[in-house]
Amino acid sequence: MNEIWAVIRRARPRQLFRLVWLCLTHIRLVWPTYRATKKTISIADEHFAHEHRRNTPANAFRHALWNWMIAKECTLVVKEEEKVLRWTELITDMHERILPGNTLTNAMDLHNNAVGRTLFRNEERKNNDRSVSLFLEMTENSLLVSSLQEIQQTPETRLVHLINTVS
Repeated sequence: MNEIWAVIRRARPRQLFRLVWLCLTHIRLVWPTYRATKKTISIADEHFAHEHRRNTPANAFRHALWNWMIAKECTLVVKEEEKVLRWTELITDMHERILPGNTLTNAMDLHNNAVGRTLFRNEERKNNDRSVSLFLEMTENSLLVSSLQEIQQTPETRLVHLINTVS
């Protein structure tokens, strides 16, 4: 919960207004999104400790899983998958606007977010353990990129990262 409040405190007033408006217009999806965020952080911590907070393959894992998990939790409330995926994109894109990094970091995060939604759209069983395993496999094959063009050329079925994990 502290992480969420930290994000909100860093928002500019206009961004905060947009976030509040987005949440009010999708009020039924706020709690499942919060639950999904908590689960995602817990799983990322379990597998990668705090390494997922840097622009590493672990960060790619967290972003993709986060989008997948939001979509999964929200489909328990709203059965229309496309509406849920649109919400997932809106709320996670809003996160990137509120906490902007540099252009390359934001592009990486947005790409990995899209990978999570793509897997959700294509994954028939929508099983947590199976999907976490798939994301872990994808993390092992995450592509090290150094330019916006490389990110744009990478299909939304492959994770990308900016720095390799430092042991």
